[in-house]
Amino acid sequence: MGTRTRWILATLSAFAAIFAYLMGDSYIGRLPNHAGYFLVPVEDAVVAPHLRPRHTVVIVVDGLSKSTADKLESTRRLAGVGQCRTMTVGPITVSRAMYAVLSTGLEEDRTGSRNNDEVRPLAADSVWQSARRAGMHLTGVSGVPWWRQLFPNAFEQYEVVENEEDEVFGREDLRDLTLIHPVYVDYMGHHHGAASREYADAAHQADQGILGVLDRLDLTQDLVVVTADHGHMSYGGHGGPQREIAEVVTCFAGLGVTHRSDGRPIDARVVAPTLAVLLGIPFPRHMRALEDDLDTVFEIADVRALPAGYVAERHRAVERFRDANRAALARWLGPGVTPSWSTLYAREGRAQAGRLAASAALLAALLGVTARRRRLGLRAIAGFMTWTGLTFAASLALYVVLRHSLDFTSINARTEFLEAGLGSCAGVGALSLVIHRVVFSDVGRLVGDELTIVGLLALAVALHPFVYGWPLGFPLPGAQALFFPFLAPLMLVVHAGFAVILSVAWGGGATARALAEDGPTSPVL
Repeated sequence: MGTRTRWILATLSAFAAIFAYLMGDSYIGRLPNHAGYFLVPVEDAVVAPHLRPRHTVVIVVDGLSKSTADKLESTRRLAGVGQCRTMTVGPITVSRAMYAVLSTGLEEDRTGSRNNDEVRPLAADSVWQSARRAGMHLTGVSGVPWWRQLFPNAFEQYEVVENEEDEVFGREDLRDLTLIHPVYVDYMGHHHGAASREYADAAHQADQGILGVLDRLDLTQDLVVVTADHGHMSYGGHGGPQREIAEVVTCFAGLGVTHRSDGRPIDARVVAPTLAVLLGIPFPRHMRALEDDLDTVFEIADVRALPAGYVAERHRAVERFRDANRAALARWLGPGVTPSWSTLYAREGRAQAGRLAASAALLAALLGVTARRRRLGLRAIAGFMTWTGLTFAASLALYVVLRHSLDFTSINARTEFLEAGLGSCAGVGALSLVIHRVVFSDVGRLVGDELTIVGLLALAVALHPFVYGWPLGFPLPGAQALFFPFLAPLMLVVHAGFAVILSVAWGGGATARALAEDGPTSPVL
C-alpha cells in the first residue's frame, strides 16, 4: 500500500470518527418532538353542575420508587381514607417526558416529549391548561422549571427552589389547584441509589412534607393526589423499562374520591382525566381515548357522591372522545381497516420493521461488496464475522457489567456513561486487535477488517434516523433501539481511531516487512 492510500484511509477513518461524534451529540436533540404525533383535538365542556374541591393539591415526588412509597406513613394515611394504586409509567422513564404523560393523558409516543432537555412548550393540551381555562387559580413549586416550560400559560405563580436538594413543602400557597414537586428524592437516587440511606432519608423528608400538607387540608372539602414520575434502581438511575422504575404508587383522597383498597393497577395516562373529573373541568383536548383506561376514572371517583347528571355527562364526554379518536383513526388507516390505536401502532411498527430490514440488507450488501473487493473467500469472511461478532458482544457485555443494562437507565450520569462506554469499547477493541494479529498473522487483513468494521458501524449509525425518524418518530422503538444511538457512536469513535493508527502505521517499518512476508490484501470499504 502506498503512502497516499494509507493517508486517504486514515483521513476517511478520521471523518468517520467526526461523523460518529456529531451523530451521538445530536441524539438528545432529535429524541423529542413537542409538536406531537397523531394528536386528536376534541373540544369538551362541563355542563352539569359539580361541587369543586376548595383546594386541590397534586404532589409529584420525583424518583420515588414503589417499594419505598409503600412504606411511607403518608401512603398508609391516604390509603386509609382514599385509595392508592400501583401505576405503570411510560416506556421512557425520564422526568420531563413523564410530566407530559401525567398532565395530558397521552402516551410518550404521541406527546413527543422524550427527554429532559427540550424546553419548548408541548402542543398537547394539559389538565393544568384546562383548569386555567375553567377559571381556576393555579400555583406550583418545584425543584425545576420544567412544568412551566411544558405548559407556560397554565400557572399564575410558579416558584423554582434554588437547589434541587432544597425543601419545597411549606412554600406553597394553597390556591384552587396547587402543584408541589420535590426533586431531592430523585437527586439522592442518582447520587447514591435507591438502596442507600441517603435515598431513604430523602423519602422520609418527602413523607413528612406530605403529612404536613394533609394536616392543612380538610379532605371532606379538599382533594389531594400523590404520585411519582418514576422509580430508581438500587444502584441509582432510571430511564429504561425495569419494573423498579416503571411502577410507582399513586394515591387519591378527598372530596369526590371513593375509598377502596382493592383497586387494580392503573396507567399513568389516567391521572389527568381523573383529575379533570374530580375538579369538574373539561378533559384535556388530546387525551388518549379508545383502547383506553378511562373507565378507571369512574372507579376512582365516588360516583355515588357526585351529582348523577354530572357523572352521566362525563360518561358521555368519554364516548365523544372515543368517537372522535375512532373517526381520526379511520381517516389515517383508510377504508376496510378497523380503526384502533393498536392497528395504527402495528402499521407504523411494520413500516419501521420494513426500513430496518432494508437497512440490514444494505449492511449485508456493503459487506458483500467489501469482501469481493478485498478478494476474501468464505473462510476469511467467516473469520471476519466471528471476530467482529465476538468483539461487539464482548464490548456490550463489559458495558453491561459496568453500567448494568443496555437502555436509558445505564446512562444515569453523562461522565460515568462516557467512561464506561469508551472504556469498554476501547479495552475490548484493543484486545481484539491483538487476538486478530495472533490468530490470523496477517497485518494487511487486520487493517482491512478494522476498516470494514468502521464502514459497517458508520452506515449503521447513519441508518438509525432512516429507520426511526429525525426527530425520533412514532411509535417509540424498543429500549435497546432507543439506546443504540448513544453507545454505537462511541464504538465507532474507538474503532475509527484504531483504523487511523493502523492505516498510518501500515506500510512503514516492521509493518511493511510483515506485509511483504504475508502478502497484502486490499482493504477497500
